[in-house]
Amino acid sequence: MGRELPWSRRSFLTRAAAGTGSLFFPWRAKAASLFGSKRRMFEAEDAIDGHKIVPITSGLGSTGDIYAELGLTPMVNINGTLTVIGGSVMRPEVMELIRMGNEHCVSIDDLEIAAGKYIAKLCKSPAGYTGLVTGGAAAALVVGYAGMMTEDLEPRIRTIPNVTDFPRTEVIIQKSHRYPFDHQIRQTGAKLVEVETREEMIAAINPKTLAIHFTNILSDGGQVSGPETVAIAKAHGLYTFNDAAADVPPRERLWEYPALGFDFVAFSGGKDIRGPQASGVLIGKEELIHYALLNMSPQEDRIGRPCKVGKETIFGLLKALELFVNEDFDQSIQRYDDRAAVISKAVARFGVTALPRQFNPQALGNVTPYYSWHIDSAKLDITGPEVMKQLAETKPLAIGAMGSNAGGMRGRDPNPSDEHHEHHRPRNPQAFGFTLWQLKEGEDKIIADRLVEIFSNARKA
Repeated sequence: MGRELPWSRRSFLTRAAAGTGSLFFPWRAKAASLFGSKRRMFEAEDAIDGHKIVPITSGLGSTGDIYAELGLTPMVNINGTLTVIGGSVMRPEVMELIRMGNEHCVSIDDLEIAAGKYIAKLCKSPAGYTGLVTGGAAAALVVGYAGMMTEDLEPRIRTIPNVTDFPRTEVIIQKSHRYPFDHQIRQTGAKLVEVETREEMIAAINPKTLAIHFTNILSDGGQVSGPETVAIAKAHGLYTFNDAAADVPPRERLWEYPALGFDFVAFSGGKDIRGPQASGVLIGKEELIHYALLNMSPQEDRIGRPCKVGKETIFGLLKALELFVNEDFDQSIQRYDDRAAVISKAVARFGVTALPRQFNPQALGNVTPYYSWHIDSAKLDITGPEVMKQLAETKPLAIGAMGSNAGGMRGRDPNPSDEHHEHHRPRNPQAFGFTLWQLKEGEDKIIADRLVEIFSNARKA
């Protein structure tokens, strides 16, 4: 009898598949094969830079499953590109650029300037615009607004967020555009001035006014449009900042929004662009981008020093952006449809039928199809929320997460109210659904087989 190998997530899954009947519940075997591929990655040959990608034989990573080693349950992402669950999964090409970025050291400022030019060309930015890789879109707000207020004046750069003696520190924002990330504007010392109408916006302008902020994902709820905002700002010599963090796809927005005349436009790099999670893209006028870079790492004694971006992140973001811009979005939609069809075919024998796909390609924020299915209550005594709960509780690889939201953890409120509440997609009790855009190869089959297991065990009506 051979020597027993050390425990690993792969061996556990393989044994679980055998013990429970992988023929009937093949999702377990598929999950095992996915975890097994991690071990194979560690056995790659030498990298071209001479640094070996070596097997880890002891300590963290030695089992090939770092999640299990830390007592965590990884998941198949059916929730979307939410920061609280790690955003998206980077493409292999992005990971390779990250590795290549680790080959040498380089001047970060020089790299940022070169990356900015590459971004401007890739994103068809207007003449006089360039880009900046930031530590997420929220960091772009910090360094962008800091740059507007300090310009290139070293005393201001060292003093901010104490802006007492700064000439312009007020930022006009539509009341309907207030959102959790305006905290990043306020942390620079800027004062937000709320307005609702076009007339109020113009009336609020005074010698202390610095800029007008535009929250793109909330633009359909405001009374002043993006083009109107730009026109008002230009007429009064003010800056404009458009936070469009979650608003690509469609990719055209990468160049359409700067073309409207916004001085700054920010996008998240870790959502559907699928760059490093802690990356963002700030596109703006060259002088303003220079001011922003002066206010961030690698510079010291800066408000944006914590907004550090490593060389590896910059290279990875550039590759992810390149792939995103050149992607055939219609083919991507077809791929999502094909994944949904795999699930629909698997659950049809239980009286579970696919509902019409929900998809608005011009929607604001995380634009992707949403797929859902209806459970025939005359055949199965199980509700949609119960199905989603069982998916999320799947072990050792969860399928989605219950209650994941953009807010994440909250502190204790000594004066609780109903001001903060979760926003959920309206649910039909007999329906369940999710997105499929962040699945990796084979994960649609894992979902389908797990649903077969759930419905097989459900009470018959």
